Amino acid sequence: MKVRSRGIELDLPPGWEAEIDGGAGEGTGAPSGEVLTPRTHIANFPMPPVRGDFGSGAVEQMIDGDVLLCLLEEAGEAVGSRLHGHAGIPRLAAGDFSPQAMQRPLKGQSGAQVFFHDQGRAFVLYVVVGSHLSRASRIDAINQVLAGITLHSE
Repeated sequence: MKVRSRGIELDLPPGWEAEIDGGAGEGTGAPSGEVLTPRTHIANFPMPPVRGDFGSGAVEQMIDGDVLLCLLEEAGEAVGSRLHGHAGIPRLAAGDFSPQAMQRPLKGQSGAQVFFHDQGRAFVLYVVVGSHLSRASRIDAINQVLAGITLHSE
């Protein structure tokens, strides 16, 4: 499945779905002319229609085997920051995941968060797995999804 919007192109393996939207503020009466940065959610389970930037609304429904990737663009000035020093779309390992990395702890789940820049744009990648104990069995699929992401300068 291919999805493209807002300078983000996804080539997803079978069984994955994605949505790219305007991120925080979209549809909430944001002032005219306000630039909303893209928010991308990618999952191997049916995502609920309403989700927070970091997947609230979806992570509560996750079970063992489920994966949610949240790719959030940051403000342009973040590109040169030390926090976003990693160049290019990252790849993850099982050791990158921790229950303490969750935005909000949920029993049994584990998260990973990486800040990076690519194509003159700054991003945070936040990934949640439904089970910390089986995270290693999801790494290949996660990295396949990440390899299918192409970012374009805006």
